[in-house]
Amino acid sequence: MARRSQADKAESRRKILEATAGLIREQGIEGSSVTEIMEQAGMTHGGFYRHFDSKEDLVAEAIAVAFKAGLDTFEDGHAGTAEEAEAYISQYLSRRHVEEPAGGCPIPLLGAEIARGSEVGRAALAKGILQASQKLSEGLNDHSKSDALLILSTLVGTLVLARGVGEGELQDEILQATSDHMRDRTTSSSIS
Repeated sequence: MARRSQADKAESRRKILEATAGLIREQGIEGSSVTEIMEQAGMTHGGFYRHFDSKEDLVAEAIAVAFKAGLDTFEDGHAGTAEEAEAYISQYLSRRHVEEPAGGCPIPLLGAEIARGSEVGRAALAKGILQASQKLSEGLNDHSKSDALLILSTLVGTLVLARGVGEGELQDEILQATSDHMRDRTTSSSIS
């Protein structure tokens, strides 16, 4: 019976983390209450502390979950291939990513909020950024870490702008300009 209880607890924890990862990408950390997170996970508020010591700890783990979901693009094939890097960039600059932040990259919404938050949150974000830049570097003919960080920064900035201006011609132009720029830069031997 104890095994079932541990399995149930692990499943509940997974549901809470996934709900949190989605909500904080859509509404931000401050905009996502523990009550709302637990409701989204299909549980009551009272069960929260059986799984986490604090909302801060939950958010740090949820950031890791959010990054893993985005980096799964690289795991579908052979890690570190140009095709995976191109798929990641294409997915990042897609209209779906603009319109559905709950399933996307945590950096555009959380970057500024985490900068004002806890060290635990900043460490989780930094770890995710390093993982993403490493995967990009491996997939883009071993461009340098600096190149990969530049690409990631460009992608994040593009998403922030595209979401900020809302639907319309300017949003389309922003996405297309970055898409064209990335295609030119990732197929050449250097980033500039």
